[in-house]
Amino acid sequence: MSDIALTAVEYERVFAVLDRCDSVRTVTEFRDVIVEAIPAAFPIRHASCFVGDTFESQFTDRNATVTAAGSGSGSWETIKANYQEHWARHDVFNLPQARQQLQSTRVASLSELGGLPKPAAVYVHEYLHPHQMHSITAMHLDLAAGGHALIGLFDPDKDAIRPKDLLALRLLARQLSILTRGLQTLPGLDLFAKLTARQREVATLVADGRSNASIAGQLNLTQDTVKKYVSRILAATGCASRTELAIDVRRQSF
Repeated sequence: MSDIALTAVEYERVFAVLDRCDSVRTVTEFRDVIVEAIPAAFPIRHASCFVGDTFESQFTDRNATVTAAGSGSGSWETIKANYQEHWARHDVFNLPQARQQLQSTRVASLSELGGLPKPAAVYVHEYLHPHQMHSITAMHLDLAAGGHALIGLFDPDKDAIRPKDLLALRLLARQLSILTRGLQTLPGLDLFAKLTARQREVATLVADGRSNASIAGQLNLTQDTVKKYVSRILAATGCASRTELAIDVRRQSF
């Protein structure tokens, strides 16, 4: 694409998205804003935002957001559940060639990936296409503490994103990563989503400085059960101690 030059239209699209994101301060805010901002500026209908502590964990993010236009009548929750249960491990953007492209230029499109292994090809034809996702592009962004964000861009028209749009998206991604690296976040950003409701209760009480005996009394549990809950919470969140867990809980509201 070295011979392609951006026009004022593409620059305006980039600036429009950056303006929408300028006031966000947290990853949660960014999720909500970016899935509306890119479709409003670029010629694609839907966007999603997945976040993870590692590149691979993004694809199992159960808090992923999507454009409101694509989530009517609760359909997004059904589509997302189907993706998480059956298709996440076959996502084309988790392929080595896609990951290399995303890490080198921050933007990759399905049309650039060439031949796909059978599981990924099945994912495209049996999951994406039936949901009217024919133009398929992804944007990779850096978060604080080594985290990652993956923005998916989808449209029924397979030619919705032109070469100039890809170039503009790569420019946008470079600028957005400067912003996203400074957003309020922490290691284990989305790991709390893996906790059960009861585990979240226990984690909140640990953050309040309560002992196992005190937690057991309040929740009508045995101390041994509370001890097991705390051990499982530490394992799920990656926290090394109750103190680290308490700090992380206070920094992130459930």
